[in-house]
Amino acid sequence: MRSLIGLALLWLAVVYLALTHPLLPGWAWGLLAAGLFLWLAGRAQAPGLLESGVLLLGWGTGAMLADYLGLRALKLVGVGAALWALGTRKDQSELVYLGAAVAAAGVLVGLFEVGAAPWVAGVLILLGVYFLLSREARGPETTRGDREFERRYRALLRWRLSEAERRGVRVDEVLSDEELARIARAESPEELEALLGPHDPRLAELSLLLFEAKRVP
Repeated sequence: MRSLIGLALLWLAVVYLALTHPLLPGWAWGLLAAGLFLWLAGRAQAPGLLESGVLLLGWGTGAMLADYLGLRALKLVGVGAALWALGTRKDQSELVYLGAAVAAAGVLVGLFEVGAAPWVAGVLILLGVYFLLSREARGPETTRGDREFERRYRALLRWRLSEAERRGVRVDEVLSDEELARIARAESPEELEALLGPHDPRLAELSLLLFEAKRVP
């Protein structure tokens, strides 16, 4: 509870300084706050510190460039880039896609800011509709095995991230991407044991994660 209160107080101060910008421009306060959040994230395990630092770093950088270049859309591009980086760091594809979408929206706004013709938006809309309605997006040919592999792989990604944070190491030091894929393809606890070895301390936990969770309705 105290960590949440501390995070809220820091954000209140940052918003106040960025909006009123005494002594320094708003983006400068944002970058200073980003440095503070990232510094605290390296010394405390409170939730939200890393995320706050990355988002403020993206916004502050975009706002600084917007001030110098006169393109407000760069703020949106900065936030999108920050979300993309955060999703990559945390192995969360949803954040990666959201960040890419926000950055693309910023680029579109920037095109209109510099006087691009409206047909650019029409082309982008048509491309977006095409990709969303494509066979890959609809996924009619996705097999049951593909869906099961995806479920296991996502579960392993979440486990690897939590294990890396618990041990204070990089995610690839827990399991490499290749090892993660091989484990996700295991069809039974016996295959998992053959991959890890019968005396691997992770065997029971991963077996429960991969093969028991699917029984829950």
